[in-house]
Amino acid sequence: MGERRRPVTAPTALGAAGSVLLTGGAWAVVLRPGSTVALGAAVAGTGLVVVAWLLLVGGPVLPVQAVRALLAWATPLLVAPPLFSRDVYSYLAQGMVALGGADPHRTGPAAGLPVGSPVLARVDGYWRETPSPYGPVTDLWQKAVAAVAGDGVVAGVAAYRLLAVVAVVGTGWAVLRLARAHGIPPGTALAWGVANPLVLWHVVGGMHNDGPMLALLLVGLAVGLRGPWAALAAGAALVVLGALVKAPAAAGLVVLAVAAARSAPGRTHRWGAVVLVAGVAAAVAVAVSAVDAGGGSWLGAVSAPGQLFSWMAPTNWAAAVAGVLGADPATALTATRTAGTLLAALLSAGVLVTQARGRTGATTALGLVLGAVVVLGPVLHPWYLLWALAPLACVPLPPRPRAALTGVVALFAVLVPPLAGDFSGRPMQLVAAYAGALLVVAVVGAVAAGTRARARAAAGSC
Repeated sequence: MGERRRPVTAPTALGAAGSVLLTGGAWAVVLRPGSTVALGAAVAGTGLVVVAWLLLVGGPVLPVQAVRALLAWATPLLVAPPLFSRDVYSYLAQGMVALGGADPHRTGPAAGLPVGSPVLARVDGYWRETPSPYGPVTDLWQKAVAAVAGDGVVAGVAAYRLLAVVAVVGTGWAVLRLARAHGIPPGTALAWGVANPLVLWHVVGGMHNDGPMLALLLVGLAVGLRGPWAALAAGAALVVLGALVKAPAAAGLVVLAVAAARSAPGRTHRWGAVVLVAGVAAAVAVAVSAVDAGGGSWLGAVSAPGQLFSWMAPTNWAAAVAGVLGADPATALTATRTAGTLLAALLSAGVLVTQARGRTGATTALGLVLGAVVVLGPVLHPWYLLWALAPLACVPLPPRPRAALTGVVALFAVLVPPLAGDFSGRPMQLVAAYAGALLVVAVVGAVAAGTRARARAAAGSC
């Protein structure tokens, strides 16, 4: 018999069903916050998408297959309520503060908005009093959304979801370019780096600013690495725009400068490349800050997220242990966070040295540097992992590290309930919802894996 096409519709269909279940369950939770069944349905939906993704990346993937899966899994989420966090409401509130003439980096939503604001009512408690830690590019689009949507929460969320879609498209384009440059199958890179659950949950579903930041960073890197001076300048401009969304993207400027200096012929050209990257970055930063009235004050507020205690961050674990043992957790927290920052700086410097010597490629260096920043930083949210995962999806990795990172994605995709909320007063609801969801996912996953195994066996016998 002739060669049969490898079956790929099962993971795509399974993930689409999970995405629909997640969206429906999330809306049911919004309408009936105390419903354990609705919460369990949403959690089961996340699990089904994770299983579908693991099945997809378990073998070779064609680009069309990765794109088809991404579209099938992301489309239902376009009409979902904000998922996994309520940060998008903070973005709306910060834009309204700026639109009202106040500096969002000095004035929190509670001080800058009227008490009866429907947007303010949806902002998480911590962020009601906290100024914006984001850059001037973020300020500009937050202000633009506020000018169009005003107090209209639905319109504002729709605008941010549209921005998220643009970010996913940009990231996908960059991943394709970088993967081809490194000899990685484009479909595999897309499936692993773009169609993964963390992008679905936290860029499409949660609309975090990390999506646009990552898109600008990776597109800038892909353009800048092309070689000519004009491409290098354009790439540097895009990367610094990403850094003016969120500061971590600034790592891309250093990586790009090192790559340009290494590829330039002669010492003069090497220094010229570095000066070009630095000059373009400075010029773009000054120009954007001049357009944004509060653009110069954001650096003073950039550490605001670090004021929260992040239980996922390894640098915070010692403080938790110290509290249990009766020691001063604040002292332990300061010590471990300081040590983490220093270690991240040392590791990043080591990576950049190996890049300068030609032993590490630019894309790999970016992934490793941002990985060190994420793991050893004061705060770790699941969507922060995308800073490192997206670049690393484009480069050759040994099987074991690739498998380990795949497991990390799957684990962090199910660590946070689909809708943000405080379950400290109702832990049994959360336990029951996850237990029911686990049973559903286990049964469906076993059936799907068995069906796929039989299909592969049948195809191999022909």
